Amino acid sequence: MSQVTGSKQYRSVVVQERPGQRLQLILGSVLLLLAIALSAYWVGGRSLHTDNRQMLRELTQTKQQLAELDTLYANSSQQLTNFKVGSDIDRKASEAIRGVVREHKQTINQLNKEIDFYKGLMSPTERERGLGIRSWELYPGSAENRFQFKLVFQQLALKHGMLKGSVVVNIIGKRDGVEEQLPLKILSEQIDDKGVKLRFKYFQYVDGELVIPVGFSPVRVEIIAKATAPKAVIVEKQYGWIVQKL
Repeated sequence: MSQVTGSKQYRSVVVQERPGQRLQLILGSVLLLLAIALSAYWVGGRSLHTDNRQMLRELTQTKQQLAELDTLYANSSQQLTNFKVGSDIDRKASEAIRGVVREHKQTINQLNKEIDFYKGLMSPTERERGLGIRSWELYPGSAENRFQFKLVFQQLALKHGMLKGSVVVNIIGKRDGVEEQLPLKILSEQIDDKGVKLRFKYFQYVDGELVIPVGFSPVRVEIIAKATAPKAVIVEKQYGWIVQKL
């Protein structure tokens, strides 16, 4: 029996093709992917819906808190306005009351001065009889170097006759460090060159406006009053340069 040498032998495998099974595999894979996608969409949608509801609740609460803060701010602003208005009214009322009190005090002081003045006229003492320089008053004028003055003389006597005489008023101060004396008659248009003349029975007022020269600093006022009738007498008095408030 002869043998064939030098050649290889192969084993054949026969595979049967099944189109239906392949199609089922493809459809199954597609359905699985679709199911996974639907599940993811549903889960994501549920989560997104839950987040949206939570955000809506937080937004609603925030709006409510903002409205409450707006109301609180409006109330606080109104209270602050009321407080400011009330404080301003109280301050103005207090200032008005203090002004009235000051006016009453000034009136009372003036009345007391007038009472003392008339008491001195009607009931002079032995030492006070004769010509008296009652007061010298100085007030701000129409400009910085202008002043209103008022000088009052009185006759102190049990029996009042006509008093006659004259008055010299000097403003004493310094200019460039040197003491200087200026007569009132050159500082005031209301006083003529003859000076102040006295002629009264009970009292006499002398008033007007004086102008202080530039560079002159007043320090005091010297008043010399001379009576020639009913008897001769000389009275001197000095006042500090004090400008009273109106």
